[in-house]
Amino acid sequence: MLCILKTIVASVVLLFVGTNLIGLIVRGFVWSPPSVDAPTDRVAEVIRHEARRMGGTNMAMTILSILATAIYLYALFHLWNVWLAVAGAIIMVSRIPDLLWEIRTGEKVTLTKMPQGPVQIVALVLCWGSYLLVWYSLCGTTPSP
Repeated sequence: MLCILKTIVASVVLLFVGTNLIGLIVRGFVWSPPSVDAPTDRVAEVIRHEARRMGGTNMAMTILSILATAIYLYALFHLWNVWLAVAGAIIMVSRIPDLLWEIRTGEKVTLTKMPQGPVQIVALVLCWGSYLLVWYSLCGTTPSP
């Protein structure tokens, strides 16, 4: 019973952290400066200046997110085992199709509004399969000395 509880808690933590990290990375890669029709040249210049600043900040945030993801996966590997790190990576990768759909449509994924197709089915199977891997990594292996 304790093992199942550990698996549930670890899965929720992996899902929360992994979703946020991969969200920062994916949104950083697909970001584009906003296009706004400015009423005057001065306003257009200010918007261009701010878009350049946002581009630099976006690049910095994306790089920091990639570094944080690498540290996160290494910590899972180093502090627990390789299978938990693999499960964390699978959870992150399985979230990418939903993120791209959210970015493209501007709507959150819900039970009534969700992407359909083979890619999403594979992502869903990977996500659910990773929970079995979390269980195996926490309960099915013997701890290393």
